[in-house]
Parts: sequence; structure tokens; C-alpha cells
Amino acid sequence: MESAGRHVSTYGIAALLAVVPLVYVTDIYGYTLLPKRLAFYGLLTIAATGWLLRSISSNQTISLGLPTLLATAYGALTVVSLFNTTHTTAAHVELTFTICLLGLYLIGTRATNGDIGIWLDALIISGLLSSAIGVLQYFDLAFGQMPTNGKPSSTFGYRNFAAMFLVSAIPACTFRFLYARGWRVLLYAASGTLCTLFLLYTRTRGAWLGTAVGLTLSIVVFLYFGDLRAIMTDALRDRLKIIVGAGSAIAIMIAADMQPGFTDQGLQRFDDKKSSFGVTLKSTFTSTDDRGRRLMWERSLNLVWDHLFTGVGPGHWQYVYPNYDKGAMVRPDSSPKRPHNDFIWIASEHGLFALIAYLAFLALVLVSAVGKRNNSNGSEQWKAIAIATLLGVSVHAFFSFPKEQPQVIAPFFLLAGVAAGSAPGRSIATTPIAAALIVLSAYGSYITWRHLSFDYHYLAALLSEDSENWSGMQNHAKVGLESGDFRSHMYVILGRAHEKQGHFDQAEAAYEQTLQIAPHSWHAHNGLGIVNKRRGNNETAMVHYERALELSPFSSSVRTNLGALYRSMGNDDRAEGLFRRVLTSEPADKGANNNLANILKARGDLDSAEVYYLKALKSDPTFPQANQNLGDLLMSQKRSSEAADRYIAALEGSPNNSHIYWSLGQALEANANVRSAEAHYREAIRLEPGFPRPYFSLGTMLYSLHRWQETIELFGKFKTLWKGDSKFVEFADKRIKASQDWIARMDKK
Repeated sequence: MESAGRHVSTYGIAALLAVVPLVYVTDIYGYTLLPKRLAFYGLLTIAATGWLLRSISSNQTISLGLPTLLATAYGALTVVSLFNTTHTTAAHVELTFTICLLGLYLIGTRATNGDIGIWLDALIISGLLSSAIGVLQYFDLAFGQMPTNGKPSSTFGYRNFAAMFLVSAIPACTFRFLYARGWRVLLYAASGTLCTLFLLYTRTRGAWLGTAVGLTLSIVVFLYFGDLRAIMTDALRDRLKIIVGAGSAIAIMIAADMQPGFTDQGLQRFDDKKSSFGVTLKSTFTSTDDRGRRLMWERSLNLVWDHLFTGVGPGHWQYVYPNYDKGAMVRPDSSPKRPHNDFIWIASEHGLFALIAYLAFLALVLVSAVGKRNNSNGSEQWKAIAIATLLGVSVHAFFSFPKEQPQVIAPFFLLAGVAAGSAPGRSIATTPIAAALIVLSAYGSYITWRHLSFDYHYLAALLSEDSENWSGMQNHAKVGLESGDFRSHMYVILGRAHEKQGHFDQAEAAYEQTLQIAPHSWHAHNGLGIVNKRRGNNETAMVHYERALELSPFSSSVRTNLGALYRSMGNDDRAEGLFRRVLTSEPADKGANNNLANILKARGDLDSAEVYYLKALKSDPTFPQANQNLGDLLMSQKRSSEAADRYIAALEGSPNNSHIYWSLGQALEANANVRSAEAHYREAIRLEPGFPRPYFSLGTMLYSLHRWQETIELFGKFKTLWKGDSKFVEFADKRIKASQDWIARMDKK
């Protein structure tokens, strides 16, 4: 059983290292992270099962040396940080991942030379395959349809995520090449060459720095302390290594600065500072563009100070940080999910002591790798790779978030275990640890599977919102939430779907639920502002709009909504000021242009109002509100033909809007297109039977056509629905009476 357990454990980890970087799916929101985590948990469950069998049969123990004790302390402090959490599901997701990584570290401490060699070869092969895909993408030779937020990304979804993985793969290729013999020299050289080129093509400067620092310091350490000098001397006597190594170096130098073959037009495209390898390298030393990271770090340090000992909880930086942002990084179309610095991230979520424990753990692992030579747990080759990887990933972690991504953080913790080995300390049995790891990784598989189901509906709900399919948006949100509330924004989506359909009680409940788990969501406050305005609770609406602006100062939609609130309260001057402020920074904002035009139209400045309506429609020709409002303006000027065109355009953007059908019916009637006008009035009635105006308009038109019985029926229905000015009821009564008189006359004849 020991042999079988060893094979299951070893090859389970090898499969994890090989498969996780290559996995992705389509049609879900987190299309790379979630599949990779599911593969991580599933394969770790298999490996932990093998470890358990091996432990039972051989009474295997593990040493509680200082690195392991510090790793345990770090894990315990992440559990303690649950104290401040508001979003239980998000906390469980991240806590499970962290503890499983620590389990992977423990497996690494018990690895043999044979285990480590298999693991590293699996990592290298995965690097070879994923980098080949990335290089082909870069030159637009293949895999162009692979889903991505920024090419070249291979199977990682975004080039920066690919770069994180390469920081851990390149050291394995480099040192395995130096120590290799025979055909393996070709494998390691091919993988190293492609990984290096792919890394260069990602233009990720933090990953470049991390790889360079990790490799350089590891080489220096083992030239001084170890036998790397002799290994390199032997390599220079190996003709195959010289030829292959020189060929790889020449290929990298020639291909490094080649231009991409794809047209980069996405939101995450290369900027001018990354137009080529040379320009990117130069900008590394001269650019002051930190993409807002420094300010975000400063704001995050305020968060750390306010939650110094326990942090805000696993996965909760993204929910608490907006309260500290003050316009640094929170934008109307985006909000950061991590601080782009793993060390600040750890301190923020788990507290200062957790960061100290993590840094001490990392330092002792590195010291252990350098200090222990020729022990039974591994050769200097493994330690050199471990040191290069740990240092490289840690340097990159100053600028990014590798601790989130399983393709890089799994080899990181595994190699930390390899480097630490069996440090001196009291030994304990591994059987209960292995059993606990099986349970935890199986639980991780379960919650990640549910998260995948959730994310399918999350993406579908977002797409439904884009197409204004409010009922579909509502259904996807509800079904997704049955799998769990993995993303707080799903409640915002549900609230918006209800709000658009006039279900204000349900919308308010959904927005309030958002604030229960994400207390600083400007989207939820904005939604509550809209709901309360619709109900006439203007003071409450203002409180929510102002809070939304505190959290997202640059949100034009919130300013526009607040301006509309001021207008409904009769304060047109203040509303106009807000709309003009929005247009100063965003001249094409359709909402502000439309609302400003409404104010100008109400003042009688129809020419200026028309100009602003047209500005709104320039950015969105099918914008229903602006088209309808402009149509109303044109009708007031007796330009009914132009008005009809605007109403038709409005229906393209809002095809189920009964009010637009009614307005179009009026324009068509004014153009003497009676048959078509009647059809549109009747469509308005069909879409909204409780809407009284089309009954009145159609009744008036049919009266003029001497269709007396229909006139009576329409005005009768109008009277039951109308709640406004009584003069319209009086008019309806007169038309009913006149129609009845005509019918009576006809009967006498």
C-alpha cells in the first residue's frame, strides 16, 4: 500500500502542476481562475489520498520545524481574520484555498528526489505547451479564438496571469538544463526558450524583474555556497549543451523584439510604453507610470492601520477598500479586486501579525535551503530552483497578485516545502493531516463547482442587462444565487432587473442584501437612490446618491441621477449644475445630455434642447429616452414626420415600451396615417393594459372616423383607469354621450 500511495501522491501532484496551467472553459465569468482552482482541488484530493495511504502504511511523520510552525501560525491567523467578515461565502472560498496551499507545502517537506524530479518535469512540460500557444498567439499563427482579456495570454485569460506562471516555470527549465544529460537537454532548452519568449511578449515588467532577481540571486548563492560552479564548468564541456544553449540564446535575442502579428484593440491592449520589448525595457527604468498602484497602496495602508491585528477577513479587501479609495482607483466601470501587492493584501485581510508570520516563514525557508547541503531530502538542484522561484514570485508579488492564481502559487508552496525539508523539531504523524487535507480539498472542489454554476448565470445576467432583457436578467440572477452568493454584485444585478420592471420592493431588498455583504458598494447605494426617488422618498434617495458619490466620485451616472432628483424636487439650477459638471469631463455622456436638454426644453429654450438631445444620440443613436424626448419636442413644434422617425428609433432601443408606441401613434395620426396610428395605439394597450392615454387617443381618433361603439368602449375603459385632471373625464363623457346619440340616430333610420 505504501508503494501505491507514493505513486498516487507523486503523480497526483505532477498532474496538478501540469494540468492546472492549461485548464480553462468558456461561457462563464471567471473562465480561467475557477477551472484552474477546480483542477487544483480535484488533483490535490487525489494526491492527499495517496499521501494518506502512504502515511498509514509507513507511519510517516512530519517535523514541526520552525518554518512549519510559522506556516501553521500564518494559517491560524487567516482563520482568526474571519472575525470581521461580512461575506461568508467569499471568506470560505479564500480561506479554503489558503489552507490547501499550506497542505501542499507539507507534502513538499516529505518529498524524495524522485518525487521532485517528476514534479518539475511536469511543470516544465506544462510551461512548454502553454508558452508554445502564447508565442503562436503573439504572431497570430494559431489559437487566436482562445478567450482572453489581453493577448498574448495562452490558456491564462490575460497576459499578466501567464507571466505569473512563467516566473515559476523558467527557473525549473534553467537549472534542469544545467544538470541534465542526453535528450532531456533538448526538452529543457525548448521549454526554457519558449517560456522566456512568452514572458517577454507579455510585456509584464514586474514578472521580468522577479525572474531576473530570482535567477540571479539563486545562481550567486549556489556559486558561492554550493557546487553550481562545477556544474557550469561541466556544462561548458558538454558539446550538446553548448550548441543547444547558444541556439536558445540566439533565438531569444532575435525574436525578443519582434512585433506582434495580432491587432491589439481591446481594453487591455499594450500602451505606448509597451509597444515593443526595447521600449518596455527602457520604460522599466524611466517610467513614472505606476497605473495608480502607489496611490492604491497608500489608501490600503490606511485600511491596514484601521484593522491592524485581525484584518478585514479572507477575500474581503475588495469589499472594504472602496471606503478608503477616495477616487484613486474605483471607477464607474471598474473597481479593484486586489491591491496589486500580495504583502499589503495579506496585511489588509489577515492583519499585521499574519504578514510577519508569512515573511518569517519565507525567510526561514530560504535560509533552510541555503544552509542545508547534500541532505537526504534533495539535491542542490532542487534548492536552487526553489530559491529562484520563491524569490522571483515574491518580487513579482510586490506589483501583482500571484497568491490568487493556482498555476503559480501551487508550485511556490510546494517548492517551499522542498526547500524547508525536515527542519529540526518535534515530529507528529501525518495521517490526520493527510485526512484533513482530503476533506478540505474535496470541500474546495464542491464550492468551486458551485461557483462555476453561479458564474455561468452571472455572465448570462450581465449579457441580458446589455440587451435590456430585464426578465432574463432577473431569472439568471435568481438561479445563480441558488448556487451561492459568490459575487455580491449579483444582488445589484437582481435589484436592477426588478427596478427596471417596476418591482420596487424586490429591488430595494436586493440592494439592501448587497450592502449586508458589501457595505461599500456604490452600485447598491445608487440603486437605492433610484428606488427611493421613484417612490417619492427624495431625502432618502439623496442620502444614498451622496454616499454613492463618496465611494465613486467620478461616476457620471450617479451625478446624473442626483441631478434628476434635484429636478424632481424643483431645483433646476442645482440639477443643471450637476449635468454641466458631468459634461465638462464627459461631453458625450448621453444621460447628462438628455437631462440637460429636458431642463432647457422646460424653460422654453427648444433650440438648445434639441442640440443636447442630438449630442446624447450621437453617442447612442438608439438611446430610447433621448429619442422619445426629442420626438416630444418635435411634436410640440408640429414637426410630426421627424417626430415619428425619433419614436421609431426609440423603439429600436426599447421595443416593449408602451409609452413610445402611444407617442408614435400620435405622430402617425398627425401625419394622417390613420391605419398605422391605430395599430400603434393598440400595441401600446396590449403591452400595458393599465396605461390610460392610448385609450383616450385612440377613442378620440375613432370618434372622428365615426366608429361609435369602439369609441364608447375605449373612453369607458379610459375613465376607469384615469387618475388625473377631471377635465379629461368630462371630455370622455361628452364623446361617449355623442357616440351614443349617433348610434341611436342610426338605429332610427
